[in-house]
Amino acid sequence: MPEITNEAEPLVSAEWERDIPGPVWSWWLARAKPDGTGLRRWQLWIWWTRQRGASKQMSAAIRLLRGFIEAPLEAWGGVRRFGQKTENLHGVSRSTQCLQLFVLRWRYGVRPISYYKFQLFKPERLSVAADFLEEIGQLLQVVCRHAPRTVDEQLFLSKEVFRRWCLANNIPTVINLLEVTCGRVVSRLAVQLPATDLFVKPTNWNQGKGTSRWRCISSAQGHHYTDGADHEFNSAEIEDFVCRTSLEQARPYIVQPALANHETLREYTNGALATIRLMTVRGFGQSSQPLMAALRMPTGQAIADNFDLGGVAAPIDLSTGICGAGIRKKGQLPPDTINAHPDTGAVISGLRIPYWSECLALTCRAHDLINAQVPVIGWDVAVLESGPILIEPNYLPCHNLAQMPGGFPLGSSPFAQIVTERLRKSFLSRNRPVNNKTVGRGLS
Repeated sequence: MPEITNEAEPLVSAEWERDIPGPVWSWWLARAKPDGTGLRRWQLWIWWTRQRGASKQMSAAIRLLRGFIEAPLEAWGGVRRFGQKTENLHGVSRSTQCLQLFVLRWRYGVRPISYYKFQLFKPERLSVAADFLEEIGQLLQVVCRHAPRTVDEQLFLSKEVFRRWCLANNIPTVINLLEVTCGRVVSRLAVQLPATDLFVKPTNWNQGKGTSRWRCISSAQGHHYTDGADHEFNSAEIEDFVCRTSLEQARPYIVQPALANHETLREYTNGALATIRLMTVRGFGQSSQPLMAALRMPTGQAIADNFDLGGVAAPIDLSTGICGAGIRKKGQLPPDTINAHPDTGAVISGLRIPYWSECLALTCRAHDLINAQVPVIGWDVAVLESGPILIEPNYLPCHNLAQMPGGFPLGSSPFAQIVTERLRKSFLSRNRPVNNKTVGRGLS
């Protein structure tokens, strides 16, 4: 079995390397419960240990103290920005908002942006406000940095490596029609690109960056592709375009057929692909389990369903596969409730996701097969007429997408228990894992 070489790109950079905490920190962290408040202790330690040298630590301590002193001003600033909309839509007076903001800042360190983003003014959320988390990426990067390295880490860094792994493990995923590296075609499925809509994307970029969708137009003379803007290419010209883009951006690119959703879901898109973000978690010696799910719906002129860029997200009940009302992150806080798709008018709440049990089984099986100590994976799942397929895995899933659509607090879920267990094992246990250990596994 091949092993990782020193030249292999690490999953997490060295900036997330941490030494064993000192006696005071160890005593304090050992008493952290596996909940939102406990994870915030770990977040504080991770942040503090980035401050190198006495002067930086002194400056950090002043900023920390000043934040609590300025809590009343911070609360009033949040009410000035978002209070009127909150009062109009949700009936919470600005004086109540200000008081809640002040108390949450002092008790849990919750800032106004989180209060309005997660709608903590709602009674059912205010009671568990301490369990809504920000910046879970810091926790996950430290956990991954201190886990033994394996070749399966590369599944999260390269879409092409992930595709080959799926094929080797009989996991349905999207095919590549063309693979381009350093401006050259390195693999092709056929001599000529087929007469179908295409999706072009870099294999090592996130959040939809560098992607483009091309509509195929057939005629008596053949077919060509257009992006609906300034470009119109035949098959050879679009290959040349992808090669030039790969060379200019110094990134590998792939060309895939543009997928079409299951008929049930087509009313909930603008024509682009709607996907499900399904998060799974896995503890030591355990099988993976589903954590949360949300349907992401593209809107307007967007070619992807990215929640951060204006897409609509709706929570999915894990036990039934039924969606609740959607929300849109983009725009003034608190987020707007979206009862129907903005482009088609299809009612979102009550939508039942087809092949739901298959979606859960597929993501959990894939997580169990991955030989890497990644505690949580955010899977992008597309549901087609033939069933669900995996688009890609994310080892740093978005905390906003996890918590905003349905008010799901990560701090009171298995996420908190499993991440706390990993942190304790890495930094408080006498039998610490060797973080530079190399474990090999074939990908074929």
